[in-house]
Amino acid sequence: MMLAAIGREFSRQLSEYKQFKVNLLFANLGIFFLVTGFLNYFDSQQDTFELFILLFTWYFSSHSITHPTYFIEDEIADRTIINVIQSRRSIFGMLFIKIIVQILLDLVKAIPLFCLVALVQQIAFPTDWVDTFVTFLLSFVVIASLYGLGFLFASFSFVFTKISSITSLLAYGILFWVGFQEQSSHLIATLTRFLPFHLLVSFIRQPSWFVLLLLLGYGLIYWLLGYLCFQTCLTYAKKKGSLFHV
Repeated sequence: MMLAAIGREFSRQLSEYKQFKVNLLFANLGIFFLVTGFLNYFDSQQDTFELFILLFTWYFSSHSITHPTYFIEDEIADRTIINVIQSRRSIFGMLFIKIIVQILLDLVKAIPLFCLVALVQQIAFPTDWVDTFVTFLLSFVVIASLYGLGFLFASFSFVFTKISSITSLLAYGILFWVGFQEQSSHLIATLTRFLPFHLLVSFIRQPSWFVLLLLLGYGLIYWLLGYLCFQTCLTYAKKKGSLFHV
């Protein structure tokens, strides 16, 4: 049943994307120049494959932070969230399906984009394909984990307006916290420890089961906090009645 729902939502979103092909082309061109610019700027300070993985992860993670908020704000603005509540369907489950679809759509866009980046920048991938596969797999663990953090921020959309403005700022802010270089500021260095990118870097440099467990721990904490905050804010909004008077 969930697979059918994911398939329907994916087809619907893909058909919408086709209507904005020119916009998507220029948006991806912008990402291409941004990624290649960072690779050229930091290539003397860091391994290019490591940088490539970090930028790939950031591309998806920026949506992890922003899109849960967009989804909720759209549902509230369109008043479709009221229908979901009245039908007793799980709002969290509905949004979870949207997240899976978003990751699939991002893959459709990211694969040709980052293949082109790898070709142009001549990225030196590990000689063992297993190392490359495991690294990309861990990249998606980070991405999935950060969707839990995205839910945490999105929860406040039930209480406040325009939370998406804050998450959009954060999405680009984390670009400078993903580990391109050592942070000179103690405060920034401390803040980066709350994000899992440094663990991904540690694994690339020295694979370890301990690092993998830490990554999974980060994800568990993010999703637990996101779920609890989501349910708390939703319950508050229902009692206040703000969802019914948009």
